Amino acid sequence: MLTKAVLGLPLSAKAGLFAAFVVGGVVKGVLGIGLPLVLVPLTAQFLDLPVAVALLSVPIVIANVPQALEGGQTRAALRRLAPILVTLVLGTLFGVHLLVSVNRRVLDIGVGVSFVLMAILLLCLPRIRIGRAAEPWVSPLVGLMAGILGGVTAIFGPPLIAYQIGLGVNPGTFVKHMAILAFTATMTLLLALGGSGALGGTDLLISAVAIIPIQIGMPLGRWLRGRVPPAVFRAAVLCALAWAGLDMLGRGLF
Repeated sequence: MLTKAVLGLPLSAKAGLFAAFVVGGVVKGVLGIGLPLVLVPLTAQFLDLPVAVALLSVPIVIANVPQALEGGQTRAALRRLAPILVTLVLGTLFGVHLLVSVNRRVLDIGVGVSFVLMAILLLCLPRIRIGRAAEPWVSPLVGLMAGILGGVTAIFGPPLIAYQIGLGVNPGTFVKHMAILAFTATMTLLLALGGSGALGGTDLLISAVAIIPIQIGMPLGRWLRGRVPPAVFRAAVLCALAWAGLDMLGRGLF
């Protein structure tokens, strides 16, 4: 699926796809997060959504490994995250089922609405406080919601970010927890796509090669970090996400 779709693109579209991944690397370099948030809507301009999600799977896994392991205390983090990890995996499996089986127009409409809502959520990012007593029952619900969303779009972050902020974890714990959650969810996505026949060996290789333009863009992003206010850059990224959502919504409706 992936190999045929990418190799079948005209040269101009391949160049646009390469540029999209460079932009994704720039955003990752500036903000430290946001790789799928940028790359899914950009890539979907050149490829069908299931193909775009498949193309992103390996780079997202690779990008989260170092942050998931940094700082130690990984076993303790896994124990705390166990309830949300279980439902995150289950939700992702269900989301992948929707991705490969739902009518494309219906999928475009659903994902378009999701992109717009995600942009609004992350622009406003309401500060909801979640006590430790509520964590055991809130976390499975958040994991299920994030998994279904991510299984369809490869964007797991918004519900997980809002949840981690609501818990009030410190910055180091936030980065580690988000990396563990993203790694687990994306590995599930990768295995589910492979199990469904949507990803073969050559497809995985092409997805792995996509890490190259991301690595090209990241140094530029780190250079921009000290020159562009992160809040301004983040707002621009989220506005672009909302625009992409409206575009997909329009394609699904008309």
